[in-house]
Amino acid sequence: MNAQIKVAASKANHAVILYVDDDNMTLAFVALVLKKKGFSVLTANNWRLALKTFRENAIDLVMLDYEMPEMRGHEVAMLIRDLDADVPIILHSSSPAIPEIAKKVADACVPKGSATSVLVAAISKLITKSRVIRIDSIRNAPPCP
Repeated sequence: MNAQIKVAASKANHAVILYVDDDNMTLAFVALVLKKKGFSVLTANNWRLALKTFRENAIDLVMLDYEMPEMRGHEVAMLIRDLDADVPIILHSSSPAIPEIAKKVADACVPKGSATSVLVAAISKLITKSRVIRIDSIRNAPPCP
């Protein structure tokens, strides 16, 4: 692992995650679990609050429930992609049938009820990858005139 990736990986647990789920009990539980793993977690229980929170904060990763009222998780993901095409998105759902369109919008799908280690590994991998890409784009940017 090169130094650049090591730095990004070591800081993945300091990331800010936006977790969106219409079930307040699930929202609180998953947020608590992620906070205990070292992540900062912002929550939203509907798509409107999710977009507001995303616009107002520096978010490293978004986790979305798939089945929510008014708007499915992948529809929220498409709105978020309009704001930041590069932010990593995980669909976190107990739905047995997530359509292909939803899977294409997300960077990963982690079923609810998966082991915490599986969820944390997916989060860490996506954040590390995103940070390495952003570091590379900064390093390769043309110098200021």
